[in-house]
Amino acid sequence: MGPFLLTGCAKPPPPYVLLHQEPPKLAHCFDGIPHIKQSKPWVLGGQCCCTPTDELMAKYHADGVCTDLDTAGLIDLYRQKGITLAIDHKDCNGLCENGPHVVKGGRCMAPPTPGTREYEEIVTGAILAGVPSDAKQ
Repeated sequence: MGPFLLTGCAKPPPPYVLLHQEPPKLAHCFDGIPHIKQSKPWVLGGQCCCTPTDELMAKYHADGVCTDLDTAGLIDLYRQKGITLAIDHKDCNGLCENGPHVVKGGRCMAPPTPGTREYEEIVTGAILAGVPSDAKQ
């Protein structure tokens, strides 16, 4: 029994393989990754899923995007569409009652959890068709 306890029965993990040799092109931006310059807010048909803040609005305005809105007005647009933001909840990875993430057709705009397939799919826009969201974690 002694040698078994010392050696165990688990195999070592396979070697780490990078998912991408080059960083993927950002298809969508959200809290925690860089904002995509000149992108419009998701609610206005854009690729930006960042939580509206005064700092973000300054970036939009500097880019000539939604210059007729302020932070409260943009938040109100999201709420009118029934979209929940990161200021409403966090850390659900699109699995909340408002999920999936807006990029996948849901009403959740909380940022995805880094290191998950959800994160990868939202960042790159490469959504795995036909695979349930809860199976993608």
